[in-house]
Amino acid sequence: MNFYSNLMLLATVQLLCYVSVLEAYSNGSLLEACATMTPVHETFEPSTEPCLYETRPSELTVIQGGSISVDLRNISSNSFRGYMTMAFDASKPDDAGPIGTFGMPTDGQLLSCPGGVNNTITHKDNNSIKRNVTAIWTAPADFVGSVIFKTTFVRGLSEYWVKVPSAGGNITVFSESTTSSPTTPPTTTTTSTPPCGAASSVSRSWIWGVILLIPLMFQQV
Repeated sequence: MNFYSNLMLLATVQLLCYVSVLEAYSNGSLLEACATMTPVHETFEPSTEPCLYETRPSELTVIQGGSISVDLRNISSNSFRGYMTMAFDASKPDDAGPIGTFGMPTDGQLLSCPGGVNNTITHKDNNSIKRNVTAIWTAPADFVGSVIFKTTFVRGLSEYWVKVPSAGGNITVFSESTTSSPTTPPTTTTTSTPPCGAASSVSRSWIWGVILLIPLMFQQV
């Protein structure tokens, strides 16, 4: 091979490797991304600018084993192409792994990161322009506490945001036993009062007693 043939071969190999990396990420199938939620974008760093998108839960409270809707949407006129969303126990570090399960998103696919099944949603490809993605999240049946959603949004190869916290605050997962308390009948105090007839009878007896004493008082005088 001559110099130019070797150069073309090297350039082709590098291009194929670069495309394979992008394709793997665009399919949202890289389990390696579960640990950091960071896309494989070579040397590009996450954006430090305010994120153009948000994750918005439909409710801020949910019962054990209950479900809520989670929306990924733009808060500007900009669309996004890639995403990855997980729910975490807010009292633990993220490396404890995502909790709960997702239903199939409106534009994307389910991913089973280590420690669970269908505990992550991500894009299926980064060719489609997305402005809103919705999925149903179900809380664990044995969990009580605070949950935070975090999403990595990808606008393009060189512009993305990692682990953006959900808007509106954390989600509270509570036990069914805390939704109702035993019903205690109200305590009432009763005051004993004589019957009306008895009171009237006593009053009349006292009056007649006074009348009968009046003549005796005059006789003594």
